[in-house]
Amino acid sequence: MKRRTFIRNLGLSGASLNSIANSAAGTLPLAPHIAPRAKNVIFLFMCGGASHLETFDHKPVLKKYAGKKASEIFNKEDLDGFNPEKSFENSRIIPPVFNFKQHGQSGSWISEIYPKLSKVVDDICFIKSVHTDSAIHSVGETLMHTGHGRPGFPSLGSWVTYGLGSKSTTLPPYVVLKDGLSTAGDVVFQHGMLPGRHRASVANAERGKPPFPHLSPAQQINRKDQYDHLKKLQQLNIAHQKKHVGQPELISRIESFEMAFELQNSAIKTFDLNREPKSMHELYGENLFSRHCLTARRLIESGVRFVEILDGAEGRKWDAHGNRGGLIDNHRNNAARTDQGITALITDLKSRGLLDETLIIWATEFGRTPFEEERKKKSVLGRGHHHKGFTLWMAGGGVKGGLSFGQTDELGMYAVENAVSFHDFHATILYLLGLNHEQLTYRHNSRDLRLTDVFGNVIHDIIA
Repeated sequence: MKRRTFIRNLGLSGASLNSIANSAAGTLPLAPHIAPRAKNVIFLFMCGGASHLETFDHKPVLKKYAGKKASEIFNKEDLDGFNPEKSFENSRIIPPVFNFKQHGQSGSWISEIYPKLSKVVDDICFIKSVHTDSAIHSVGETLMHTGHGRPGFPSLGSWVTYGLGSKSTTLPPYVVLKDGLSTAGDVVFQHGMLPGRHRASVANAERGKPPFPHLSPAQQINRKDQYDHLKKLQQLNIAHQKKHVGQPELISRIESFEMAFELQNSAIKTFDLNREPKSMHELYGENLFSRHCLTARRLIESGVRFVEILDGAEGRKWDAHGNRGGLIDNHRNNAARTDQGITALITDLKSRGLLDETLIIWATEFGRTPFEEERKKKSVLGRGHHHKGFTLWMAGGGVKGGLSFGQTDELGMYAVENAVSFHDFHATILYLLGLNHEQLTYRHNSRDLRLTDVFGNVIHDIIA
């Protein structure tokens, strides 16, 4: 590069300069900061706000206060900050609508709606003191995925692949399987200001459909001719990129051509569930969520670093309002749809010796209130949005199985013991993968950005 060109390029933004440096490094990952416990992640996200009080956080004391107005138990400040469209002063306290029992050697409390999951509780670490900053669906989903309340920041999956790269050269490092568009939209799996290679690839696991669109070339084009054509095209692209230093989009375009060519073979094989024996189909079940879980196992085996499954995205299926089908039918149906697939995933990975190196996460954007919403005409029993204390869980990947960490108060209102923020949640995931959340940064607009912003503490007590 000539001196004048070098000086002119110094005027590029910090983001462009950083992209040049990252592009020069190709797809090489950063060095792990600490010894990793896990190598891969399968992130199960229940869209709509699953109720902790009907799933994993047993609160029998609610029966004592059943029928009392929320304003008799809680003050005005307690009842503020939920859904701004609703008022809860006259809402009635309601006990859990399902029975709970203790299971496994750990004695973990599980709702009756998870009969299969109750058999593997000793592999699960429940975190029962999570809290977040918003009870609005789109914001809650964005916070739990990106660590920031507004769009434009990289997702958890993008940060993981940025830090660790991928073990596969023929499959994307970050794959999303979903049953529809979530409330926050594609914001939850965007790469933000990170290089384009860290953007999620949205795949399709439905029967009879290709995993990615436009995957097969025209019949009259053989593979050698296509390879020669793309090789020449890439030479032109690279020559063009060298004339336009500091354009990360060009690097992403070049890499996408290379990946697309490889996907024609690798994706067809990996996503073909007909290659699985009948026993695997019986273990997982045959609905879409089960297919997603089985596909996630195959992707992890093939070297994909981060797989996310969005469940109930279309229509926010876990959103248990009274005017959306009611709490009882909502959670019973949703649990029935997902129970077998989740249990099979844990069982299958464990039998293959992959659970220790694969971190499975079950999460949602927030929980549900300990009181019922005020009923309107024709509405049935429902709970409101609740972000001040709820539950998520992890399994495998270096966490302590059979542990229940943290607590909400006796009514399930506030996280009162070992409170865990979404920043702590993210910091711990990165730590388990060998990444220090304070050191995993990306220079953008003269600031070192990170997943956890300026917050976050690793939850060491849950780590084996």
